[in-house]
Amino acid sequence: MLAFRLSDDQQALLEEILAFARQELVPGMGSPDFHRHRWEVCGRIGLPGLSIPRAYGGRGLGALDTLIALEALGYAHPDNGLNFALSAHLLACVVPLWLYGSEKLRQEYLPGLCDGSRIAANAMSEPASGSDAFSMRTQAVLHEDRYVVTGTKTFVSNGPVADQVLLYAATDPERGFLGGISAFWLDSQHHTFEIGPVIEKAGLTTSPLGSLYFQHMEVGREFMVGGEGKGAHLFNRSMEWERVCLGGGHLGNIQRLLEKATELLRTRIRNGSERHALQAASHQLAGWQSQWEATRLLAYSAAWKMDEGRPVTREAAMSKWRISELYKEVTLGISLLFRGSGMVDPDVEQSHMDALASTLYSGTSEMQLTIIAQTMGL
Repeated sequence: MLAFRLSDDQQALLEEILAFARQELVPGMGSPDFHRHRWEVCGRIGLPGLSIPRAYGGRGLGALDTLIALEALGYAHPDNGLNFALSAHLLACVVPLWLYGSEKLRQEYLPGLCDGSRIAANAMSEPASGSDAFSMRTQAVLHEDRYVVTGTKTFVSNGPVADQVLLYAATDPERGFLGGISAFWLDSQHHTFEIGPVIEKAGLTTSPLGSLYFQHMEVGREFMVGGEGKGAHLFNRSMEWERVCLGGGHLGNIQRLLEKATELLRTRIRNGSERHALQAASHQLAGWQSQWEATRLLAYSAAWKMDEGRPVTREAAMSKWRISELYKEVTLGISLLFRGSGMVDPDVEQSHMDALASTLYSGTSEMQLTIIAQTMGL
């Protein structure tokens, strides 16, 4: 049978994250820049390592519980940039290291990545690759027992502040996606690479974005993750985790804004505005709330299937596409609603700018639709 309710443990997890965010994170907000001490605060309750087994310092949560935790964080903590940075660190970097890294790499790096003392970045995108991420020019050439890496990565979330990097490079350019891409775990204390300046952007300002430059950087075989030629599989699996779980923060944010907009209409009603004059706005909010409920069920279903070990390529793409598009639509609509009432709410305005980015990272909305169409045989 299906049970449409949280378990006692899940309810306790949700309440723990809500209380922590309100007491420890919200009071420290204010600056539009990234501050490392706030990341370290998140490490106190293991937010950077939610999905990692306790044996490596994580909280041992499955995909569904991770989604629930990130939804609570997004609801209670309006700093969408930090929420995103934590999610990208966990889902695109730490999870694949746990799933595919050697036991030596796990033992050495996972504890610090989970407790907030270290920050990781995923280096996949390149200046000329566009949406075809596997068409990369960064190469890793084997010389005796070491690889020599040369190339450039851009739009690297957490790149300017990262201690460690999950790097994807071509080890056999002719094979490309089919066995020609490999992944490497880089430690800034052992590997020499250049970090570019922070890329200025309108949204997710507290999530630093930048470029990384590699000039004949040497990497030992022991830092390869998943084996030579396994990078494409590793990346796709990490993207499934990201597409399934990262949207939890967006769902929480959307619900917070819907409640703000609902209170705005109630205030106008209490102040004497005629109900029929507010009907269009109330119907719009009702429609968005209904869409939110349906989208949340889709996300929960995808996470549950992942925990069951079932294939989730299609469900992950559906969840990512639907959440991103709803996020963009709702934040714009609520921003217009507030402005139409003669008000500007900073949380609403910033959330709209943040929402626009959600249709790009983890694969654009168009890429998600392409994936879904392919699973339909189109």
